[in-house]
Amino acid sequence: MEQLLCNRANEASNALAVIDGDHRFTYRDLLAKADILAADLLKKGLGTEEPVGIVVGPGWQQIIARVAVLRAGGTSVPIDPSAPDIQLHAMLGDLSTRFVMTTNNLAGKVSQFNILPIETVLDPEYQTEKHGEINAMSGKSEGHRSHILHTSGSTGKPKAVQISSKAVLHLAASLPVDIGEGDKVGQLNNPGFDLSLFEVWVTLLSGGTVVHIPKSIIKDPVSFAAFLKDTGLTALILPCALFTAVSASTPSAFQSVRHVVSAGESPSPQAMQKVLSSDGPPENLWNGYGPTETTCLSTLQRVTLEEAECGPISAGVPFGDTVLHLLDEAQKPIVDDEIPGEICIGGPGLSAGYLNHTEANAEKFIRIEVADSQDPRRVKITRLYRTGDIGMWKGLPKRLQYIGRVDLQVKHQGFRVELEAIEQTIAANDSIRAVACLHQKAGDGPGLDRLIAVVAPANDMPLDPQKIIEWTQNRHPYYMVPNQVRVVSEIPLNSRGKVDRDALHKEIKESRPLKSTQDNAKDESSLAKVTKILEENLGLSNIGPDDNIISLGLSSLQVARFLGLIKQKIGKLISIKDLYINPSIRSLVHHLHQADETNYGPSEVLQFEADAHLADDIELIPDWTSEGRVFLTGATGFIGVNLLYRWLSRPSMKEVEIACLARGNENYSPMDRIKNALKKYDLWSEDISQEMKRVIVLDGDMTQERLGLPHSDYQWLINWAPAVFHAAAKVNWCDSYNGHFAQNVQGTKNVLRVAAEGRRKTMHYISSIDVWAVTGLILGTDVVSEDGPLKVHLASLPFDTGYAQSQWVADEMVQRVRDKGLPVTIYRPGFVVGDSKTGAGNPDDFFGRLIAGCIQLGYWPHMPHQNQEYVTVDYVCDSIIRIASDNRNIGHAYTLSSPNPGQITNMERMVGENASVGRV
Repeated sequence: MEQLLCNRANEASNALAVIDGDHRFTYRDLLAKADILAADLLKKGLGTEEPVGIVVGPGWQQIIARVAVLRAGGTSVPIDPSAPDIQLHAMLGDLSTRFVMTTNNLAGKVSQFNILPIETVLDPEYQTEKHGEINAMSGKSEGHRSHILHTSGSTGKPKAVQISSKAVLHLAASLPVDIGEGDKVGQLNNPGFDLSLFEVWVTLLSGGTVVHIPKSIIKDPVSFAAFLKDTGLTALILPCALFTAVSASTPSAFQSVRHVVSAGESPSPQAMQKVLSSDGPPENLWNGYGPTETTCLSTLQRVTLEEAECGPISAGVPFGDTVLHLLDEAQKPIVDDEIPGEICIGGPGLSAGYLNHTEANAEKFIRIEVADSQDPRRVKITRLYRTGDIGMWKGLPKRLQYIGRVDLQVKHQGFRVELEAIEQTIAANDSIRAVACLHQKAGDGPGLDRLIAVVAPANDMPLDPQKIIEWTQNRHPYYMVPNQVRVVSEIPLNSRGKVDRDALHKEIKESRPLKSTQDNAKDESSLAKVTKILEENLGLSNIGPDDNIISLGLSSLQVARFLGLIKQKIGKLISIKDLYINPSIRSLVHHLHQADETNYGPSEVLQFEADAHLADDIELIPDWTSEGRVFLTGATGFIGVNLLYRWLSRPSMKEVEIACLARGNENYSPMDRIKNALKKYDLWSEDISQEMKRVIVLDGDMTQERLGLPHSDYQWLINWAPAVFHAAAKVNWCDSYNGHFAQNVQGTKNVLRVAAEGRRKTMHYISSIDVWAVTGLILGTDVVSEDGPLKVHLASLPFDTGYAQSQWVADEMVQRVRDKGLPVTIYRPGFVVGDSKTGAGNPDDFFGRLIAGCIQLGYWPHMPHQNQEYVTVDYVCDSIIRIASDNRNIGHAYTLSSPNPGQITNMERMVGENASVGRV
């Protein structure tokens, strides 16, 4: 990093590096001035990577100080000089800082440290030019810690983020925003903000010129626009809030700028639309995303007018060697579109961690296993930073869509709500320039929390808060609609240019109700009491006597509490009807003085009792037969395809739609495999061919999460089907439990999740009597109960087949979910053989191969007194549909055995008579 800067000075010694008013420094001048301070630091004994405080605002002093610290081998710690003294001293003290670079007029803030005045470099005694080649002053490793920037921690105490030279070099070398020789890049950000790394180092390492923009210019959008044009700035990175402010008053301010990057917060689509549709849009408008812990920016999106008009704005894609994963709650990567996950970032820009914060490092910097991009069969350990931001992949090619902060996710009326999602919706309204959504508790009671939207109008026209509430109601569910909208001229920002939510909370909490001189003496006491009830118990403030109480956004629970408190505090009982007729505090108080407590007569009591039965006809368990929709697994298997045939062939089920999960292969599509199964078991006909239009085929894999379906298909499925019939299973009596685990155990778990997620559903699980297979032989069990626990037979499992073991585990798993509340019916058939009428069976199962093998050998095994619970497939499937059609059967298990069981000797006799097979 240092050597690259030296190379710039050697190759273009007269190129301007810094412009700050009348101060202009070439690259060679910059290094000469910086070396004065660097020599002083080294003379005082500065250690390698030792933190050096830089307490000065943006400008030439800031840049020279940073270059000086780099040259001396230290670590720059830039801090905004407007920071409170206590906080400033704490940040420097926590780093054991000895040296601070500052200006003479700021020296009093840091008098307890060893001060190096930056103005020293302008003293006449140092005005000598550097001659000859300039090289790095000392060898520094690639991972040299060049900066420590402080982030505002959730605890209120800033954390020190370590940033390496390697990270800054990666930012400068791989950024899609091409900065090079001749470019002029504006410098305006808080020096402790990570965007300053872009302004200073991307510019200098790319051969450009840093142009300082005075604070007085920044605050005046008109002057700001003129400054950009007059100075010929070609690139600019600025916080979203500042970009939004400029766009509101002077949208064509950036017309002479080649690159404008908006970063720091989620951008306003409306602001970007104004700029891009203005008479003078910038050549390129970028939305940048990335936390300090990954140096500065991690993703970029070049924003088009079309995207801005549609909104919200994408965060783009990672650049360079940046690694970005969305992780679910189990910290597994999410690859499908539109599934929210925590944004986690790695790569060359990743920080070494927080200095002196072991616990925070363990929580925020993690290591996970991910598939190797070069060889997916291999996994590698990847170090990532958990941003605390929620995002999702969207579109092709996949781009990151920022959703909001984890710590801006609140619980409101029992639902998890993303405050930033509400803000993005309100910001899309043309009448809004800026918005911040707050969540405030109003007492300890349930449901007494409130959403408050604070909005700044886009122009000077009056803004109706109710219109904003209606705008949100049309786009969000009720629990994401603000209870109150407050109109302000400006939304406060913190020193980093982000919304100061603490200041907003404090302002709302401390605001007082509006006074009125129209209240007469008679109503004054009651007015005060009612107003106080709203203020203290419901968290409202700034309420006038003529405000509409209902329009304040009270939830039904808050209205009930309000009426109860009126009774408790004032001694008057009023109804909701009274409140709607008299919605203002003044009219309500007048009503209280005019009416006695409402009396409820006998007829009303009877009506109350009758009304209490209005919900009696609500079905808690869906009836799939009336809805006519089912989800079936195993449609290519013997039992599954016979179930499908019955739904397709029975006149009483002509309206039933069946969604089938099936896997395609290189030769056949999923639909072809289902048709082939129907033909294999002699179930295909012209009529069935016509009825296949009722079959919806989902190309998936039940062993995969979400059945291997795309997110949209999975969401459709879990909200479409009122019933799940799980008939898929692997049956191989020669394979182990591990060989059956994926299909029978993991697959059943995934199908259970389908049944549990989305709309309410019933689960119909086709198990097997093999769950009890050898319990009689091993444990001496005489009788088993259909609804009895399976655990009593667990000790016999090690002596059974892998198939039986997997069936026991899956059956027990289904019962455990049933006991937690999922409506489940379990069917345990015996050994399912061919259709009793057509004889069509499965030639590849044990029974089919046994018969064929015995016929070929001419012998049958002699096993007297052994029962085989053979049961025909038509009997099994008819029984399943019959039982499943009556919701009174839910919650039980049913053994589907033959009504006429026979010993194996009967089978021997039948085969012998028909195939001339003898006994062995």
